[in-house]
Amino acid sequence: MQPDDIAVLDQQIIHLVGRRAEAAREQTHARVTSGGARTSLTEENVVIDRYHEEFGRPGVNLALLLLGLPDRLPRR
Repeated sequence: MQPDDIAVLDQQIIHLVGRRAEAAREQTHARVTSGGARTSLTEENVVIDRYHEEFGRPGVNLALLLLGLPDRLPRR
């Protein structure tokens, strides 16, 4: 592994997290526009379980951070 490999991976992760936040905003907008609730606890639990299965307890923390980002990040 080259020293720059981690920097490249970080840039890719940053890009993907931004894309995920934007996709979540769009999904929330579609849900609210169709008369649904702003948040789907069922969907959020699926995400939390997915990250927990992969990374254990730190995965739960990561999932919660990702789930909260769309409301905190500026739009791109």
